Amino acid sequence: MIFFRVIVIFLFFCFTANADQKDSRLDKLFNLLTKSKSNAEINTITSSIWNIWMETNDPLIKADFYRGLETMRKGNLSMSIVFFTRVIKINPNFAEAWNKRATVYYMMGDFDSSMIDINATLKLEPRHFGAMDGLGLILIHLQEFEKAIRIYDKMLTIFPNNSSIIQKREYLVKMLSESA
Repeated sequence: MIFFRVIVIFLFFCFTANADQKDSRLDKLFNLLTKSKSNAEINTITSSIWNIWMETNDPLIKADFYRGLETMRKGNLSMSIVFFTRVIKINPNFAEAWNKRATVYYMMGDFDSSMIDINATLKLEPRHFGAMDGLGLILIHLQEFEKAIRIYDKMLTIFPNNSSIIQKREYLVKMLSESA
């Protein structure tokens, strides 16, 4: 376990910070994620991935992105939309701005807008498990269990031993069989 953490920390810090979905550190972390067996390993790796996704490395968007996060945290969702929209207009290739705005739309109950932003996120970063999970939650809310199961199947290709995703999938299979 200690060796595994050392590898993750090494991968996280030794490569240049080119923060976005094209960051060179991500492929290595996603590769480790497919091989990880324990929840602790999975959590360590996913945390490193989230940290990379959250890096802006762009002075034109950094302030607005972090203001969006802060206003979201404080519950000022309308203002969060304003900040994340500014970021997206300046840098439409920054996947995490799309994902955060999708999250805010979800929190506001605007599932259509959330799904549009989730799709934009997944176009930029097809492995974005956070966006996939958000889409799965929307599909569950809409009682589209078969589609949600397909989303969680896709997530299991990213981290096949994630017990939380396995449990969600099993729950959905049960819901689907009960609704038939």
